[in-house]
Amino acid sequence: MAYIGENEHFSFRDGICEALPRTSVSSAETAALGRTLTHFFRRFCVGSEDYGRLSTVYALCSGISECGGEVCIIERTDMPSFRFGCPLLSVDCGVYISGGSSLKIAFFDRRGFELPQSVLAEIMRTEAPAPAEISGRIRTMTSFGSIYVNNLRDSIGVTNEPIPAGISCGNRGVRTLWQQFFTGEDDELVLQISESGSRVNAYSAKYGFISADKLTLAYCVKTASKGGTVLLPDDYHYAAELAGAFPDGSVLRYPAENGVPDEVGQSRFLRDPLYMCIDLLRDRAAFYALMQKLPQISGARREIAFTEAERFNKPKRLQTANGRVIITRSGRNMLSVLAQTLSAETSAELCSEWCEKLRKADKCRRAPESFL
Repeated sequence: MAYIGENEHFSFRDGICEALPRTSVSSAETAALGRTLTHFFRRFCVGSEDYGRLSTVYALCSGISECGGEVCIIERTDMPSFRFGCPLLSVDCGVYISGGSSLKIAFFDRRGFELPQSVLAEIMRTEAPAPAEISGRIRTMTSFGSIYVNNLRDSIGVTNEPIPAGISCGNRGVRTLWQQFFTGEDDELVLQISESGSRVNAYSAKYGFISADKLTLAYCVKTASKGGTVLLPDDYHYAAELAGAFPDGSVLRYPAENGVPDEVGQSRFLRDPLYMCIDLLRDRAAFYALMQKLPQISGARREIAFTEAERFNKPKRLQTANGRVIITRSGRNMLSVLAQTLSAETSAELCSEWCEKLRKADKCRRAPESFL
């Protein structure tokens, strides 16, 4: 959980701007956020998960328009279709509004990838500019859902015959989208979709729990088998280099906090789990063969209180004898400890060990650098 900071009304983390607890964000404050965004971008697409957030959508868009920004509104859409539509509209920034009791706003770049942390930090610190002399244009559009579905079928070459796999998802719109490609029920394999369709784990009767990281690794192996280089963020599980299925030097890393570089922009699987899963699971036998070939990878994450959490504004990555530990700031006085190993038991033990080290350092007011 990468924490970037907060202003009077919002906290910023993991590409998400979220209303602070016990804070009521008015239309005027939402419009001010829209004006602030025009300091960085000129063309926008703003979408909403459901009609319950339309007042927030139009307040944000009015602020964008006041400062001369142009904006397209999609009043109701699922996030995967929205992200797919950003490049088609040639926008500079996509803004997706969701959340039940707590308002959440996600930001995407012109390619549909999450905005980098550095840009979110600037948005958080920037004051809203004064309105421009000429207002920008606001247009409404329908969802890109149908275009997105047809593009998936054309890109991957799948038929209308659904792929056998169960679907577990609490978001109705996302579940409906996935059920256009999967049967929705299956005794052997279930896909667990979360984060508005941005993350997927799986459970197999044959191989047990299959994490999102392992699904990504399987797709990378499939991609590398066709030649070329696989580029992954530097916080992705280190097992990519141990998979044994990659030629030497075919896995390259890029700094996750700086955003996705342009040369990775065509790596659709990094922003579109549905695309990745359709391509992986349309051949069940080949998918299981990949699972058997890949190492067992696991990650365990915990959050702990830490007085001087700002020491970890930049992630600390530590390679230990048992695996890798990544420590990041996850709140004003909170840290997130992620342990990555090759087994669930070792991950839990390593994570617990480093949480205890950090607690002792915090209790003694000892600089964490003394044992990092």
